[in-house]
Amino acid sequence: MTKNTVSKSKNSININIQVVLFQEDNMWVAYCPALEISSYGDDQKDAKAAFDEAMAIFINETDRKGTLERYLLKLGWQLQQKPKPVYNQPNFSLQENQRLLRKNPQIYNEKIAIPVA
Repeated sequence: MTKNTVSKSKNSININIQVVLFQEDNMWVAYCPALEISSYGDDQKDAKAAFDEAMAIFINETDRKGTLERYLLKLGWQLQQKPKPVYNQPNFSLQENQRLLRKNPQIYNEKIAIPVA
C-alpha cells in the first residue's frame, strides 16, 4: 500500500493518494477515502477523469481559500515538519471497510502535482 501524502512546494501541491474504483449499479465510482473525495462516470476511464477534475478543483479551491491544511487536519492527517513539511494520512486499511470490499474494488495510486500561484 502506498503511503498517502500531501506536500506543498513553492509552485505546486503534490499529492500521492490511493483511489478505490468500483461499480455501483450502472456507474463506476472513483473514491479516495483519505480525502473523502469521489466522482463517477459511465466507465472506468470516465470515473478516473472525473476524479482527476474533482481533485484539481478541491485543491485549487482549498488552496485559494487557505483551508487545505485545516481540512487535512480535520480528516486526521498529521503534519511532519522535518526533513520537509508533508502531511501524512492516518492509518487506513481498506480491509476495515467491508462495504467497499464487497464491491470487488480496483485500487490504484494517483500522483498529482497541481500548480498554485
